[in-house]
Amino acid sequence: MKNFYKMITIWEVTEYFRKINLLFNFIYRKRETLQEHYLERQCLSTVIQKYDSHLKYLLKTQQNVDNVIEEVKNICSVLGCVETKQITDAINELNLILQRKPKNLHQNSDTSAKGLIEKVTTELSTSICQLIDIHCSSFCADFQPLHAPLYSVSCVNLGLHSHLSFTVYAAHNIPETWVHSYKAFSFSCWLTYAGKKLCQVRNCRNIPVKKLFFFLVNWNETINFPLEIKSLPRESMLTIKLFGITYATNADLLAWTCFPLFPKHRSILGSALFSMTLQSEPPMEMIAPGVWDVSQPSPVTLQIDFPATEWEYMKLDSEENGSDLEEPPKECLKHIARLSQKQTPILLSEEKRRYLWFYRFYCNNENCSLPLVLGSAPGWDERTVSEMHTILRRWKFSHPLEALGLLTSSFPDQEIRNVAVQQLDNLLNDELLEYLPQLVQAVKFEWNLESPLVQLLLHRSLQSVQIAHRLYWLLKDAQNEAYFKSWYQKLLAALQFCAGKALRDEFSKEQKLIKILGDIGEKVKTASDPQRQEVLKKELGRLEEFFWCAKTCHLPLNPALCVQGIDGNACSYFTSNALPLKITFINANPMGKNISVIFKAGDDLRQDMLVLQIIQVMDNIWLQEGLDMQMVIYRCLSTGKGQGLVQMVPDAVTLAKIHRCFGPIGPLKESTIKKWFSQHNPLKADYEKVLRNFFYSCAGWCVVTFILGVCDRHNDNIMLTKSGHMFHIDFGKFLGHAQTFGGIKRSVLKSCLL
Repeated sequence: MKNFYKMITIWEVTEYFRKINLLFNFIYRKRETLQEHYLERQCLSTVIQKYDSHLKYLLKTQQNVDNVIEEVKNICSVLGCVETKQITDAINELNLILQRKPKNLHQNSDTSAKGLIEKVTTELSTSICQLIDIHCSSFCADFQPLHAPLYSVSCVNLGLHSHLSFTVYAAHNIPETWVHSYKAFSFSCWLTYAGKKLCQVRNCRNIPVKKLFFFLVNWNETINFPLEIKSLPRESMLTIKLFGITYATNADLLAWTCFPLFPKHRSILGSALFSMTLQSEPPMEMIAPGVWDVSQPSPVTLQIDFPATEWEYMKLDSEENGSDLEEPPKECLKHIARLSQKQTPILLSEEKRRYLWFYRFYCNNENCSLPLVLGSAPGWDERTVSEMHTILRRWKFSHPLEALGLLTSSFPDQEIRNVAVQQLDNLLNDELLEYLPQLVQAVKFEWNLESPLVQLLLHRSLQSVQIAHRLYWLLKDAQNEAYFKSWYQKLLAALQFCAGKALRDEFSKEQKLIKILGDIGEKVKTASDPQRQEVLKKELGRLEEFFWCAKTCHLPLNPALCVQGIDGNACSYFTSNALPLKITFINANPMGKNISVIFKAGDDLRQDMLVLQIIQVMDNIWLQEGLDMQMVIYRCLSTGKGQGLVQMVPDAVTLAKIHRCFGPIGPLKESTIKKWFSQHNPLKADYEKVLRNFFYSCAGWCVVTFILGVCDRHNDNIMLTKSGHMFHIDFGKFLGHAQTFGGIKRSVLKSCLL
């Protein structure tokens, strides 16, 4: 393992974190270079040079203004098909000057015309420069303008009683299909925090589309919210929806965008451009900065003009309350303890949350959990947040995992999340590895990719190959999430940068292996039934070619397993609906046995991963209490959308196969399983050990399946090993979600366990 993993020094990690924001964007751009998903300096320079050439000719001859206008259009096209009001006004004024006849000008008409043209073209060039600056401050580019700021910035303390106000200028580059389909367009906007609306929705008037260089809807409407800026939480998000109007009361959602009001603890300054996600509804419960993709403009871009005054978020000093509290009544403490059994404020009524918050200073790690107390807060106003921070500082965590509940979407406050990460940093690498899927999901709700949680994940990846490897595949799978694809792509790029070349090469080999397996699975699935085995045998040659070039490859399921080829005769496919492949790899360790895995395509394995993770946590609790339930928990990994790998447990067979060995009435005989055990364990000592393993594992899985509400149980998804270990597979139905037949739930069949 150490041969392909280069550790990076602590100094390098610290230096990396110092530059992390630059690296995220830089690495992401490099990976997307061929797709031209960001503004390139070379591309912009080309059109600007053409503009400059035609402009000089115009100033010299007062002719060919159309060429200048065409190059201005090309510049706007490169900048996301955005045409600002300043550019439009300058173009109109330039046309107006050149349309005048000399007799309508002053006596020295040539000089006056030339002077006016110079003045207007200077304004036009300034407007273009402003648009470039707005674009570069709104989206990713491989350069930054070097000129002085275009706005006169004044930083104002939020203590002033100013209300939130901004102007929605226009939606640029409206698709032509929309122009022909809708009579007018409107938008609505609102503020959210932790998935909850902070005020009523603001709706604008209906405006028809306008054609300038491109189609745009020019509302130029000022929005005023009845909220003081100082009262807004630092993590407030603004959401805007674009609607197409067909009739007076019929509006179709066409696009939406959302973004933070204080992206870097300061308000957005001046004009800004925002990509709009087309059609699909925004994820109301997950409105977070991760949804806000600043890497590139989308086909439709929204322009909003904010005040040229920069508002800085000022944190309110928290007050140390509750230091001299009287001893609470015992009944009060008992009631708090009863409420804490709910574990989450979602399960508490409004009245019970108010009760818990009223006695918040009587809550501690012995009678309540911190996420439950903070989640019962009545709101996120500055005074309440200040009290939450006070409770946070006084709280004594009973275990670092108690802080995991503070990383959900219910707690966007950065100070709360920072404390949670500080606690999780006390976990050992093996403990952190166990909860890595939840931490990867929690990244969605981080305020930026420089957060302590991201730093924790990257830092631990440098310490542990297991964590780096698991994090890589979790991030690869997370890229399939529609709203957070860009967020996870950048984090994955950062992980690969940290890992070093050797580990990056190993990741690349594993990714290629999964790609080949996916192609083989697809061809086997599309082949006719009589030809499938022949197709599989032919396609396995691709795996042999892969290992001939790669020599060895670690399995995505477990980086500790290294393989060097396949046993073609042992490879096959299962006849279930998804037609999963059984692939047997040759162990690179000459002393090790061959390793068999199942590759599934067409099934979402993330739910199986979650169930198996919970079962592993339950087994760990039992083991900590000295109770070994002989649980066999196999590995499962989702490697992409609708595909993944499943570990095959050696010498395990389904209960159905055992029943078939004993004839048609095998399932009805109580002695069937005993006979099967005795056949494979003729010695009395071995047989007794097998029975012990069976009793304990059966008891453990009975508890597991009952608590998790695992359904759809039958003798094809209950397995036994020759050593007596019983375990379940296929967790597509759980938490009581069962298939029904004739209104009857298909649950655990008693005959399966006889």
